[in-house]
Amino acid sequence: MSKFYLNVCLPPTALRDLRAALDAVMAPFNINLPDGEWNPNGEWDWWRIDADDGFAVRPEFDGDPRLIHEPTYPAGQPRARQPLRCDGGPRGLLDFEATKAGAVDEARARWQAEQQDFARLVADHPSAEPLSAFLERHRANSEGYPREQAVADHHAQPLVCALNHRSAWERNPNLGLWVLGPESDPISHFTRDIQPDLDSAASWALASTALLTLDGQWIEADRPGPFTNVLPGEEPLAAYARQTTAYLDGLREDCIVVRLLCHC
Repeated sequence: MSKFYLNVCLPPTALRDLRAALDAVMAPFNINLPDGEWNPNGEWDWWRIDADDGFAVRPEFDGDPRLIHEPTYPAGQPRARQPLRCDGGPRGLLDFEATKAGAVDEARARWQAEQQDFARLVADHPSAEPLSAFLERHRANSEGYPREQAVADHHAQPLVCALNHRSAWERNPNLGLWVLGPESDPISHFTRDIQPDLDSAASWALASTALLTLDGQWIEADRPGPFTNVLPGEEPLAAYARQTTAYLDGLREDCIVVRLLCHC
C-alpha cells in the first residue's frame, strides 16, 4: 500500500460542486465496489485534495475564490496556506511557468549544495576515474580483466571508498551514503551535466504519478494511453512526464486542474 499524487482535469462546471464532481470522476477507480467486491479497475481506497507544495498562482489572481485550497487535514487540523500557491483551480489562474521555474530553482540549489560538498571531499583525496573507464579496459581484455575486477578497482579508489563511509556523508550530508554495487558510479554522478536534472524538474513540477484526463482516462507511465511518443534515447518515465505536462499546458484556460493525494 502506498500514497501517490494524481492530477485530475475537470470541466469548468465542476466548481459549482467540486466535491461532487471529484466523487463522480473518481468513482470508477475506487478499489472497493459498493457491494464489497474488489474492483479490477481500482486505483485508490482513499483520496483527498492536497497538492503538497501546490501549483503557483498568477499574482493577479491571488485570493480569487475559484482557486482550490483544502483548509484542513483529514483529522481536522488546520492546513497552512502558502503564498501564491494552491491545490488547483482554473488553468488560466495557475502559473505553470512559475511552478516549473520554482522546481528548477530547487533542483539547481540541491545540485549546487551537492557540488560544494563533493568539492570538499575531492580536495582531501586523489582524483578518481568513473566506472566507464574501468569497463573500457575490461572490454579491451575481457578474459584478462574480468568485469568483477573492473568494478572492484573502481570501488577501491580512495575517493569512492570515502563516499561509501559513514564519516564522509555525516560531514557532507548533501552527498548521501553510497552503498556500492556492480553498477554504482558515484564519480559519474557527481560530475554529470546538470541540464537533464533541470529538464526533469521542470517536467515533474506539473506531472504527477497519474493523470485523470477530461475524458476520464486514467494515465500512468506504464499505461500511457494516448501518450506513446517516446523520443530517441528517452526513458518511458520521462516521456510520460513530458507528455502529461504538455497535456496540462494545452488545456483551455477555464478547465479545472486539481491535485489529489491518493492511497492504494
